[in-house]
Amino acid sequence: MLQRILIVIVVPLFSSLAMAQPMVIAKEFLEAQPAAATQPAPTTAPAAGAATPSTFIITQQPTAGSQQPMTLTQVLANTRLGKLAQGEQVSLNDLRDPAFWIDTVKDLVVALVGFIPRIIVALMFLLIFWVIYRAIRRVLVGSMAKAHIDPSIRDMLGHLVKWSVMGFGVVIACNQIGVQIAALLTGVSIIGLAIGFAAQETLANFIAGVVIFWDKPFRVGDWVEIDGVFGQVQRVTFRSTRILDLDGDAIVFPNTYMLSHKLANHSSHHLTRVNVGIGIAYKDSIQAAREVLLGLVKADDRIVTDPAPSVVVDECASSSVNLKLRFWIAEESLSIKLRYEYLEKAKEALDRAGISIPFPHMQMLVEDTPALDRFSGAMLKRAS
Repeated sequence: MLQRILIVIVVPLFSSLAMAQPMVIAKEFLEAQPAAATQPAPTTAPAAGAATPSTFIITQQPTAGSQQPMTLTQVLANTRLGKLAQGEQVSLNDLRDPAFWIDTVKDLVVALVGFIPRIIVALMFLLIFWVIYRAIRRVLVGSMAKAHIDPSIRDMLGHLVKWSVMGFGVVIACNQIGVQIAALLTGVSIIGLAIGFAAQETLANFIAGVVIFWDKPFRVGDWVEIDGVFGQVQRVTFRSTRILDLDGDAIVFPNTYMLSHKLANHSSHHLTRVNVGIGIAYKDSIQAAREVLLGLVKADDRIVTDPAPSVVVDECASSSVNLKLRFWIAEESLSIKLRYEYLEKAKEALDRAGISIPFPHMQMLVEDTPALDRFSGAMLKRAS
């Protein structure tokens, strides 16, 4: 059924392109009518076998390969009105003669009527490309809607497909009516090149947005951390990515920044690990501190039991043994909140257990030397 519809549409379309120009035929017909009316009737019958003179003659037009189709401007320029507009000299008697103006208008009408088939073909091309655009847009937007793509991206891609497909349709339609668009396309290309150099950053963000759309390092609703900012992705456009942090502020990052910097996506896995670091003194027992810290997370329903929480030695620093309490949660949005919460609980629990949390300090040792004795003596004399 679809093939029959395409044949019905396309075959008349291309046959109208191959047919001879109807403008010349109609013009010769209308010009021949007055001549036939004013011609005197023959007094004698034509001889037997002689050719009977015809009222008008239809000449064979050149093929499409031998002559380029005339543009609308050229068709109007070849009319009598177009020649008058170009400065053709006419007599005053012609201007006073109503028949002159009737023939001028008739010539213009014939030219316009002869151009109608090409306009119809151009409109048919526009209709075909509009149907193609609607079909592509329905498939594209439907697939993005099922993938829960941001509406701004769907609208942007829809407009991009529209202007791309309909742009080709306009080019072909203009070619059918004889509009020379080569110079226009050249000018548009030069302008586009200049705009491209002037808006390099915008184009880079646009390309980065396309990469984010296809590669999907994060999606709308994911909890991410980049450059010290932890928050939920609210919107991804072709220019920027908007993140809502825990303070309620909307942070806007260019798309190129999102791709060129280290980004942690806490929503890419169903579990998120929270690390709480705290230091104890060298004199205290690591095992005792481990038991105290693990006892804090046993009754918390927000913490999953598999994988089990753990306490490891992270560093032997200059003044403390740094421990790290690690546990897993299912709700990634609570990671920062739980880290703050358990840091405070760990400090209070270690204090109750008698395990000290040292701070950096400096110990000074003074040796007994002759120079020190002289300096002490001088200070004592001044004091006395």
